[in-house]
Amino acid sequence: MRSTLLTLFAFMICFCSMGQVAYFQYRVVPADRESEFLDKETNHWAKVAKTAIDQGKMAGWSLWRKVGVTEEGAPNYVFVNLYESFEKANPAEVWSADNLKTMGISPNLVETNSFTKVPFDYWLQLEDMVEGDYKYALVNYAMPKNRSGFIEENKALWKPLHEQNIKKGNLGMKSWGLMSVVYPRGSAARFSALTWDGFDTMADVMNYLRYNPDGMDAAFQEVISKSKMGEIMPEGGFEYSIIYERVKRIAPQQ
Repeated sequence: MRSTLLTLFAFMICFCSMGQVAYFQYRVVPADRESEFLDKETNHWAKVAKTAIDQGKMAGWSLWRKVGVTEEGAPNYVFVNLYESFEKANPAEVWSADNLKTMGISPNLVETNSFTKVPFDYWLQLEDMVEGDYKYALVNYAMPKNRSGFIEENKALWKPLHEQNIKKGNLGMKSWGLMSVVYPRGSAARFSALTWDGFDTMADVMNYLRYNPDGMDAAFQEVISKSKMGEIMPEGGFEYSIIYERVKRIAPQQ
């Protein structure tokens, strides 16, 4: 399970208040063509995404880059498309012929599919979150024995703790969220739920991850005493935790 999760990035997400459904498309981008990929996606295809968001056909769009190497040939970028609901999730309307014209250039001249690979994609549902802006996302993948229990405990116990730390400026965390996988599903799935922790800097992420007894305060110990994660995830914690850096994000005009 751990080796398969090395190939996955989900995380990392900046949800707007309207986005309840997320579509993740993973990309394997060759190192020698990263600059070309980023130029075409952020300067051209992002215009199409912005048009769709302005039209209300999408709630948000972002592109994320994995930090470091987890496995040779694994996806190193992911697109995150946000929608208000599954009823409003219609990619054909987002990437329509009319919307493609907003690029002001032929799509064939800026396509990236010919030199990148899309090994898999995922649909997820937002379960809960503590809103906030962030540059880096630590994504914690979970395959709980009891997914319902995992979701409910995170909402009842862990969210209030993270919310308190975010408000107080503790541990460098700026945001927290919880998602469940809608599709694909099954016994061979890489994960069935995830949480993410948002941070402004890599230093904040690393300080959060390192062993630090000062972070195990009374509030943390109280949550631990009430937690049933040992039963919910009997194999011992998250399957994997991976960091991603935000490259570009487009959100609705406020």
